[in-house]
Amino acid sequence: MDHWGVIVNAHDVFAPPKRARKVQIPHRDGAYDYGAKNYEERILSLECLLTRETTRADFREIIYQLSQKRNITLWSEPDKYYVGELYESPDVNVWFRDKRREFTLNFICEPFAYKIVNSVPIVTGTNVIPYNGTAETPVLLILRNPNPVSVSNITITAMIERD
Repeated sequence: MDHWGVIVNAHDVFAPPKRARKVQIPHRDGAYDYGAKNYEERILSLECLLTRETTRADFREIIYQLSQKRNITLWSEPDKYYVGELYESPDVNVWFRDKRREFTLNFICEPFAYKIVNSVPIVTGTNVIPYNGTAETPVLLILRNPNPVSVSNITITAMIERD
């Protein structure tokens, strides 16, 4: 948001809330817990201050751009991003002669941050692809043959290491 002259202060949650998997049984105390292992969406709240003088038309363009589902990268973790979208329209405080505008954007995001994709060259033998995430994640594996010669007999074996 630097190119628009927007200063941002981010508020994040400690962790996304877990999705409860419980059932209450009639005439019994408490609830039966099936164990929570999945997470809900997280709210990433960005307090924004537009310091550049803008016209209403320019500000509408900023609103349009920010209203799209997007990758959100915070200055504190430039190698990671959240995927989020605005579902509510915030109030905007407009200062005299459009000199400043203040607003808070509450992005509804997927539960966890993503890391920028790494390309790992494949060599003959065992190829270890590091995973530094904190939560289980599906894998997207793309194999490209940059050579004009056809490749055959490719075998991919997925191994999960447990501590």
